[in-house]
Amino acid sequence: MIISPKLTVGVIGGTGKTGSQFVKLFRKAGFHVRATGQKTKSKNTDLIRECDILLFALPLSRAAEMMASMLQTAQRKDQLILDVSSLKFHETEAMKVAAGEVIGMHPLFGPSTDPTGERIILCPVRASTQTLNSLRSVLKHMKLKTEVMTPEAHDSLMLTVQVIPHLKSLLMAEVLRGMKTDLSTVLTTCTPTYEMEFNVIARFLDDHPDLYMPIIFKNPGTPKVLRALQKVIGEYLYIVESGDLAAAEKHYKDCQIVFRPHLKKARAHSEACIRTLLSLTR
Repeated sequence: MIISPKLTVGVIGGTGKTGSQFVKLFRKAGFHVRATGQKTKSKNTDLIRECDILLFALPLSRAAEMMASMLQTAQRKDQLILDVSSLKFHETEAMKVAAGEVIGMHPLFGPSTDPTGERIILCPVRASTQTLNSLRSVLKHMKLKTEVMTPEAHDSLMLTVQVIPHLKSLLMAEVLRGMKTDLSTVLTTCTPTYEMEFNVIARFLDDHPDLYMPIIFKNPGTPKVLRALQKVIGEYLYIVESGDLAAAEKHYKDCQIVFRPHLKKARAHSEACIRTLLSLTR
């Protein structure tokens, strides 16, 4: 398939935040775009039957189930099926119910972010080289950078990129809540570094759980992460109870070895963030 503005794009879930963002991107690129949502006159079945490209922008918690159900009627082999879910393995498997070509997409930016220069991961599971390259060209025209990988590799990568950082924010919030910490007092006495940490947690919580909970708990690798976390916590609990600071120092140095190639750049970037934060609060 050669993807051009001659083709019609149908965005199912196109009135939501992410869906409407891609409606705008495709329209700006010259495509005729139709969208469905809770209050639109068009029906999902109309788009599935009539559009050359289908893009699903659905809540991650139900995306695979909903796509598998809706695509039962997608019998056109000259059709391209896309989605923008944050996970890819189960979602692309569900999309394969359709007769057409299937490429999973994951935009690494939020709907409130200017997407210019941002990255989007492509997971082709049933697509010709021509179709994949054509899609990459269209996305490049939209000023998006693309990376290509398998759904399995994507979900494994997201353990590091999404699950661990989001889980860190959630667990820190849980501990502070459980300890009944007076956050107002903490913020008047904390260092700029901790204030950055606090802002990351607050930013994470300033949304709806439907966004983050599926990303954390529907990833197939999350149990592995939680077991690793459980093991590390056990080791540090032993260090505290035994007073073995030498063991703690060894853990620290072992981690330094892993992060060493990135330490100077990370320090420079974090110092720049701290200076920016201080300029905002003064």
